[in-house]
Amino acid sequence: MLRKAAVPMLGLFIAVLAGCASSPTGSQAAAMPPADVNGTWTGNLATGATTITLVLKQTGTQVTGNLTGAGTLDGPVDGIVEGNTIRLREASGYAQTPSLTVKGDQITGFVRGTTLNLRRISK
Repeated sequence: MLRKAAVPMLGLFIAVLAGCASSPTGSQAAAMPPADVNGTWTGNLATGATTITLVLKQTGTQVTGNLTGAGTLDGPVDGIVEGNTIRLREASGYAQTPSLTVKGDQITGFVRGTTLNLRRISK
């Protein structure tokens, strides 16, 4: 009699253990490797004809670089890449961009009331 009861209990025990197995949840499930933003990027804001050049060097999620063509914001920048988004700021910490989207060789986003479009021209 004990053996007949043990078989269903063993099956239930295995099912419970399978349900308790660790699986990614919350931020672990959403975590993805950072996009690669190394290289030279050029483009412009939708409101201007000036060409913006951004040279970035990435180590893990940290980014450093130099911005030209943006007027008073020209100079060193740093930032962070999380998944397919990048946030940049002047190295002085004065100005910061909202999250920009990285898709392969394109960075796009909304900056200072207009659309920013950059394309990687070299790595």
